[in-house]
Amino acid sequence: MDLAPSPPPDDFRRSLAVTYDNHAGERDERGEADWRWPLAEAFLGRLSVGDRLLELGAGTGYTSRWFADRGLDVVATDLSPAQVERCREKGLEAHVRDMYDLGFPGESFHAVWAMNCLLHIPNADLGPVLAGIRDVLVPGGLFQLGVWGGIAEEGLYHDDFYQPDRFFSFRTDEGLKQRVAGVFEIVDFEVLTPGDQTDDRLHLQLITARNP
Repeated sequence: MDLAPSPPPDDFRRSLAVTYDNHAGERDERGEADWRWPLAEAFLGRLSVGDRLLELGAGTGYTSRWFADRGLDVVATDLSPAQVERCREKGLEAHVRDMYDLGFPGESFHAVWAMNCLLHIPNADLGPVLAGIRDVLVPGGLFQLGVWGGIAEEGLYHDDFYQPDRFFSFRTDEGLKQRVAGVFEIVDFEVLTPGDQTDDRLHLQLITARNP
């Protein structure tokens, strides 16, 4: 996955919403990769029935629906209106939200789940975005972050199979941990290699963190 190193275009968030609007149907038809479910099961084991969970970058809502079916009070959010509509069709409370301004009162959630969405946030903006996530968590609330990474590279992916081209930011393991530790208390960190990743430079970085 070769990126064209560059700062994000001024309209990259609007463009990203259009990209996922354009592909909402095929993403909904495909569903979620099997490797995600053991991660969701492990995170669920840290929570209690009735806990309020916010999913960022919920896509078409499969993971949010899974958590809701297991007793959590789930709110799904995504930048793409078309994907949010797919979430609502699954019976979920879902909102179009930008991670730069989540729009929820402070301490609204017991947990936040964000799988492969913060890799669209530029390094320069990651600290404030993480702080916004922390602010909607209750004290002691848990944050599950998963992103592709392992290299330090960011820019537009000009050979993207989704259009318009998406902006990505990949971080080294230590670089990601340092950024998250500046805002949260890291509970644990894992590196995984799911079978559907075709770029051998990348692996999945999984961090469980707590609002101190």
